[in-house]
Amino acid sequence: MRKKIVLFVTSTVVTLLICELLIRITFPQISDHDVMFRFEENLGWEFIPDKDVQIVYDEGINHVMKVNKEGYRDTPFEEKKEDSKIMILGDSFVSNISVKDEEVFTRVMEDQLSNTSVYNLGVNGYGQVQEYMILKEWLPKIQPDLVMVLIYLRNDFTDNMGKYPWLYPRPTVAFNEGGNADGSMQITPPSIADYTSKKELPFYYKSHLFLFVKRRIATIKSKFSKEKDASHTPPEIHTCNTTFSDDTKAMYEMMGKLMLEMNQYGKDNNTSIVFALAPSLVQVEDALWTEVTEYDARLRLQNDLPNATLLAFAKANNLQMIDLMPSLQKAHRSGSKMYNTQEQHWTVQGNKVVANALSEYITTSKTKPQDSLQ
Repeated sequence: MRKKIVLFVTSTVVTLLICELLIRITFPQISDHDVMFRFEENLGWEFIPDKDVQIVYDEGINHVMKVNKEGYRDTPFEEKKEDSKIMILGDSFVSNISVKDEEVFTRVMEDQLSNTSVYNLGVNGYGQVQEYMILKEWLPKIQPDLVMVLIYLRNDFTDNMGKYPWLYPRPTVAFNEGGNADGSMQITPPSIADYTSKKELPFYYKSHLFLFVKRRIATIKSKFSKEKDASHTPPEIHTCNTTFSDDTKAMYEMMGKLMLEMNQYGKDNNTSIVFALAPSLVQVEDALWTEVTEYDARLRLQNDLPNATLLAFAKANNLQMIDLMPSLQKAHRSGSKMYNTQEQHWTVQGNKVVANALSEYITTSKTKPQDSLQ
């Protein structure tokens, strides 16, 4: 009996080890996502410079991402020697870690636009407050001909309000009486002292096999669960609701003020600022949008409401803006997959569609420096 027990335990351990090895090779589960960032006293967090990180998600995403010495997902800035320069600011839709380095839309744009360097200054989790700070830091250094600010319509609204920390706390912004673009904006740096870091996970969370099984069970449970989890309420319930709550009005007002500040800074430095609206996959994919509309039948939702609202604001305030939603919807409806289903950022094809739309906007609009870009 003792021999049988030893044999059973041994064979079980060996089987689990073999499964662990196979999962590591075929379906790796552990990503370096959280460890690629560090606290930064003004911005809240930043990429760790000069770091190579392993990116692993479902749907076959498994590659190494390089961060340059300046702390951005891009080639070394000193290697960019082209005559024209475009600086692109944004969050994870600009850093776009789910695709390989050469597949990010900023790199695709460099291939499309002759004699042009495109600087990728996107950092995961950033909102327009941090992007404004990056603009002030890097515009004098790079001296770009054009700056593009990508606005993610799913969570940038709440990010700007400073209520929700990411891996680290956010800087916050307030506007004094007297409007904006006149020195009335006050940015308060984040306080790490008041921040409670994530608890260290148990040792078994380092097992690819454990995480593989755990995630599959969670997926199955979510498919059969009919209860609505308030913590997972789609943000579109608020931003796409035709009846704005006071909180929603405040978010749109904050977004407008920040855009005006960024645009004014560009004017003061003789640099055009273009805002690009990045929709969520829920806005783009019709089937997912149908699910959102069924979330609460009492609500009147319009999937392009954030886009239309910001475009109207841009027109009223002479801001340059491009909406990426029509291009992404058109490609999706023709059968191309624009977003990774689980990771929810643009696929390789999605990055190409975005690059095409932005490059076309630059070369056909009145935005300078297209004389040198064409």
